Amino acid sequence: DGINTLFSFAHTPFSTSEISIFVNGQLQTPPGLTDFQDYSVTGSNVFFTTGSTPEVGSLVLAIYNKVVS
Repeated sequence: DGINTLFSFAHTPFSTSEISIFVNGQLQTPPGLTDFQDYSVTGSNVFFTTGSTPEVGSLVLAIYNKVVS
């Protein structure tokens, strides 16, 4: 909807440092890489920063390994 900053993974990622998130095919800047980040991850939730909130109709894709128990 252009204002939603919270998205949830289907599964909890194995490591939050090994997640790639794409919005409309463009890789988003992960936490810790530069002074700016497009998102942060806590558990199975992704929080986009205000300036990086996906626009209405955007395709959000995440690549990660899930925890296996």
